[in-house]
Amino acid sequence: MPTFIDDETYTRLLIDLREAARAGDWESALAEVLCGVNVLPAACRGDFVDQL
Repeated sequence: MPTFIDDETYTRLLIDLREAARAGDWESALAEVLCGVNVLPAACRGDFVDQL
C-alpha cells in the first residue's frame, strides 16, 4: 500500500529533490531532503528507539 502525503507537501518535496540533484554534494542534500519528510535508513532506527 502506498503512503499518501498532501499535495502541498508532495510539491515541496519535488522542488527540494530537484535542488538536491543540482547540489555539488547531492548525496548529502538528498539525505537532508528525505530526513525532512521523515524518511531515514533502517540503520538509524536505533536513534529513535525511545520514540517507537
